[in-house]
Amino acid sequence: MSKTIVEDTVTIPKDEYKLLREMYKTVKRQQFLLRITDAEKNLRLGKIKKVPVEEFIESI
Repeated sequence: MSKTIVEDTVTIPKDEYKLLREMYKTVKRQQFLLRITDAEKNLRLGKIKKVPVEEFIESI
């Protein structure tokens, strides 16, 4: 049996929706770049974790 969580909907003007969507994409992109920067820093510092390929594939 399905359960309704929200009964009201919000109408957003098209321009505001496009702006919010673009902001969301930008934030996601920045988070990804930050993770890459952190990974590069950890590699330089020698903070690496070795995992067998089979174990890595199973974890995905």
